[in-house]
Amino acid sequence: MAEKKTARPLKDGEWFFGLSGRATFLISLVFVLVFCFLDQVIPGKSLIIPNFVKYIAVVCLIYAIASMGINFYSGYLGETSLGHAAFYGVGAYMTGYLTTAMGVNFWLTIPIGMAGAALAAVPMALAGRRVKGSFMTVITYAFCEIIRYVVINTDELGGSAGIPGIKAPEIFGVRITKLPFLPSNKDGYILILYVIVVFVAHFTWKFVHSREGYAVSAIREDAIAAEAMGIDVRSYRLKYIIVSAVICSLAGSFYAAFANLVDPNLLSATLSINIFTMLVIGGRRSIKGAILGGFIVVILPELLRGVQGLIGLSFDPWYILYGLMLIAIMRFRPEGLLGVRE
Repeated sequence: MAEKKTARPLKDGEWFFGLSGRATFLISLVFVLVFCFLDQVIPGKSLIIPNFVKYIAVVCLIYAIASMGINFYSGYLGETSLGHAAFYGVGAYMTGYLTTAMGVNFWLTIPIGMAGAALAAVPMALAGRRVKGSFMTVITYAFCEIIRYVVINTDELGGSAGIPGIKAPEIFGVRITKLPFLPSNKDGYILILYVIVVFVAHFTWKFVHSREGYAVSAIREDAIAAEAMGIDVRSYRLKYIIVSAVICSLAGSFYAAFANLVDPNLLSATLSINIFTMLVIGGRRSIKGAILGGFIVVILPELLRGVQGLIGLSFDPWYILYGLMLIAIMRFRPEGLLGVRE
């Protein structure tokens, strides 16, 4: 009987194209610095890198953070979530409400939003203590819808109109959209979000190679066997649902400040599906896959809208490609583009 071939496992430090994590960080850092400061070094009448491209870059980084957040729950714990927009929205609404209604500094709203998302994650985790699989998926979806309808019917949160007029964060009294040494009002967001992406990626890597990471892996493979070996399954599930929620909340807070607006669409099932799809496309239990998935789900629709206008299509081709891409990935690479093979 022929021996079944298995994929070569990734080395501990291996990231893109066989590079170590340190090399990947240094190359990405140089790229981000060139991306942000090129127009400052080579001044001209028009920007070399258009503002719209930098807008897309900011959204990519925000979604990469959200994708790495859901990776703890839908990747390492192995559960499917259609409700992570709830945590993303909690962070966004906390930032929006506290900055506009109470005048709280943006940077203080981030930990408050994280705490709110952590508290919101507890009832969802407790509700799913005795179920998993498709039953838990339904619970996550219902949880997100409950929060969305609460927000819609709360006048203090703007109801269905949301909360407009959210101001950009400040650093030493200067808004990050008006930093004098940056050529674009998007560059401040790019630099800060890049640092956060690196931090969350490093935190995730440390988790994966820690004792708790191995325990969570055992729970994902066989919760009953893990419990028999003395692993506190319920405690670990609760802890990493909260970690997942907190990271998504962080992404939501920055989106609120960047968009200057929050509305109930941030709590919709559509956004939950998008966040989950980022992970599915990029690859579950893969840091680089989660980041790549966030970039793909943002960049591809914009490229296709350009094609739509160029050839005069009467419909948006993204939704067709979106479905075909998911079918192809599920058929030929179910672990995702850069995911961990079983």
